[in-house]
Amino acid sequence: MKEFLMLIRENADYGQMSVDDMQADIQKHMEWVEELISKGHFKGGNPLEGAGATISGNERLVKDGPFIESKECISGYYFLLASSLVEAVEIAKGCPALEIGANLELREVIPTGEEG
Repeated sequence: MKEFLMLIRENADYGQMSVDDMQADIQKHMEWVEELISKGHFKGGNPLEGAGATISGNERLVKDGPFIESKECISGYYFLLASSLVEAVEIAKGCPALEIGANLELREVIPTGEEG
């Protein structure tokens, strides 16, 4: 099996959901993860805190995030296990974040031989 990083990109205001909506969204993700585990497609993942920073360029310029000029941010990630990118895409189509307008990015993780 190959490992794929799935980034969840949502509107930067995803944290403004009501408590009930947030709880329902979390429950959908937990159920999806249980399904992935049962099928051997889950390695790990977590939601991300809304606050953050970026560091860029030779000057090491630091900016707080998420950024006011940005309408989208990375809200979480999963490590999926699949035989190919095609299979990973099919697995990712089940992500509950898509129901609230998220975009997903999938990238194969290149093994470095340092996993232990």
